[in-house]
Amino acid sequence: MSRRSAPARSVLALLLTALTAFAVAAGAGPATGSASGSVSGSFSGEARAGSVTSYVAERIIGAPSFPGVAAWGLAYNPVSDELIVGDYVSRQVRRYTRGGIYLGDLRNAGKTIGGVASALGVDPRDGAIYVAVTGEGRSSLDVRKYDKEGNFLFDLDMPGAATWLTVDHDGNLWVPEGFSGSVVRKFTVDDATKSAQLQLLIDKAGPGTTLKVLTGAAADAAGNIYVADVGNKVIHSWTSTGEWRFDIGPDPIRGDLRGVAIDDELGRIYLSDAVYGGIRYWDMDGNYQGVISGLGLQDGEFTDGARQIAVTPDHHVYGADYGSFRVQEFLPDGTFVKVFPDPVMRPDPAGISQARGLDVDPVTGDVVTVDAFGQRVNRYSAQGELVDQYGRRGSSPPEGMNYPKALAVDPATRDLWVSSFEGPPGVVGYTFDFSSVVGRPDIPRWVGDLEFFGGKLYALERRPGAVRVIDPKNSKVERTWLTSVGLLHGLAVDPNNGNMWITHDSKPVMYVVTPAGRIIRTITLPGVGWGVAIKGDEVVVADTTTGYLDVVSRTTYAVKGNIGKGNGFGFGQLKTPSGLQFGPDGKLYVMEQVSSRVTVFAPGAAPAAETVKPVVKIDAGPMVTGGQIVLTGKATDASGIAFVEARVKDLATGRFYDGKAATYLATSTWSPGVVWGDLKAASWRYTVPATLPSRSYAVTIRATDRRGNISLLLNRTVAVP
Repeated sequence: MSRRSAPARSVLALLLTALTAFAVAAGAGPATGSASGSVSGSFSGEARAGSVTSYVAERIIGAPSFPGVAAWGLAYNPVSDELIVGDYVSRQVRRYTRGGIYLGDLRNAGKTIGGVASALGVDPRDGAIYVAVTGEGRSSLDVRKYDKEGNFLFDLDMPGAATWLTVDHDGNLWVPEGFSGSVVRKFTVDDATKSAQLQLLIDKAGPGTTLKVLTGAAADAAGNIYVADVGNKVIHSWTSTGEWRFDIGPDPIRGDLRGVAIDDELGRIYLSDAVYGGIRYWDMDGNYQGVISGLGLQDGEFTDGARQIAVTPDHHVYGADYGSFRVQEFLPDGTFVKVFPDPVMRPDPAGISQARGLDVDPVTGDVVTVDAFGQRVNRYSAQGELVDQYGRRGSSPPEGMNYPKALAVDPATRDLWVSSFEGPPGVVGYTFDFSSVVGRPDIPRWVGDLEFFGGKLYALERRPGAVRVIDPKNSKVERTWLTSVGLLHGLAVDPNNGNMWITHDSKPVMYVVTPAGRIIRTITLPGVGWGVAIKGDEVVVADTTTGYLDVVSRTTYAVKGNIGKGNGFGFGQLKTPSGLQFGPDGKLYVMEQVSSRVTVFAPGAAPAAETVKPVVKIDAGPMVTGGQIVLTGKATDASGIAFVEARVKDLATGRFYDGKAATYLATSTWSPGVVWGDLKAASWRYTVPATLPSRSYAVTIRATDRRGNISLLLNRTVAVP
């Protein structure tokens, strides 16, 4: 499926009020106006020739795909003798034996946890499991509690945020407030009232020490607490009553501190020093002893440092290797033991874990996308074939990416510029084939959109809210506009006059801003917008609320219609549309964050209604690759193929795999595969990333054409050795 292989690559082998202009003379004070419109349903008026409101869905590129586990949280459960692993990407928590055998997931009322599953803690008395939940837009409270069998009990609202936590030997819950404050809180949890009572607040350490960013935490057998402080590069220790005991560090700690774990019997304090890449350890008096592992891509090395770490009764040390989709095990002397899953269960190479931005190559028409959770860039042909891929989780270029969110192709050189949203390496420019780095601007983080205009790169920062104009030839910032409003979302530059069209992250408005930073119009949208694209006199906005693409007149500023069929996962429906762009072929390419795919809209009418069923076939040959079920085949239909889907049932448990939620559920579910090539004679592939050895699965395949006709079902039973 790829027209070039790259085994060395690590994955495939915005102002508002009071804009201030720096280095640019601002015009007169901002003038604001408004134009609003509300449209429900598809645009029904007569579309003028070439109007994008006449566009209809043509094909889907990519599909949701997740690794077997993107290990971030990690804890040992002494009651069940299991390792509990938080999957940061799929918002699940998975259970494994100490031998690395997958046992299933924690059970949620919904298909996934309502936010990102971060650190884990286990009550050593009864095996109850606590999960810290973070992330923007989450629906869960800060901490979720499950019983030892993985059944959800209730969630808890913390005074601040919760990213890290631990549970001591008396069942007290300790929560360092790492990103919204600098305190440590101790709670008792009452199951009867489903509440947490604050027992202790720690806001001081040693004399002259100010607590900074607090992350990993662990408790010893005596109830003493140990908390990593990223800002000070130390581990603080307090008694169970909050009396400061000592600090460990900063020497030889490098930074980006993550997990902390205690081995009472062996007398060790472990710390994940992610900048260094290894797991450092000290004796219980704080004397430095040594280090386990380091940075690297091989077994026994961590891609970007371990996240949470855990110790089992045999003194083995486990580290969550988030960037490489695995957990690693070591002896206390640092000897590597094993990884699990083994082999690592990677997402489908052409799949997408969390879709964000895209652009279209002006020469080839290739669709280039960024996958935030896949930590990679995918290049697809206009027909959906994956032709190149680059990137991996990491904090430095060239390959390292830190939740890439936006991408722009320089139309003059075809160089690709990619923003890592959550920190280094920031914005990086690459040659079109990723053979070398061409630039790296020195600008703040939180760049959520990139756009080229007039030979310059426009970088929109979500917060505090800014647009920086960069010369791609030398990576220098030529001018900057700032705003105190912040939370900006998407950007497009009008090729006719250089005006910037900017959406807000959480308000249904869009701003039209002159090159000098003067707001000339505030447009009310039907919902909260994200990406923006301009074609002729029409501006298209991805509407995350309604699922439509709102069409706005570039000259009257009125909302004149929309594209698509609204919220949903069906053909022509959009679930949280994000980045979008017109290609040289005039088609509109739209990323969908929740659907993890690209929907392509083209001018013209939908296929005529008909009732002929499409035909789907499965290729002969092996159906298990590297422990994963991987099925391929062809699908044909005169009106064009919309989807090929699979239903996968674990015959031992009777549960069905849901590819959009990356977990097994009790209800029958269909999951989309990757489809590419000729619409009327398409190729397809479906990957099940999480399977068990010596287990059989019933797999059913079906194809759906662009008119909604469904093929006859193909059934196979697949045994995983």
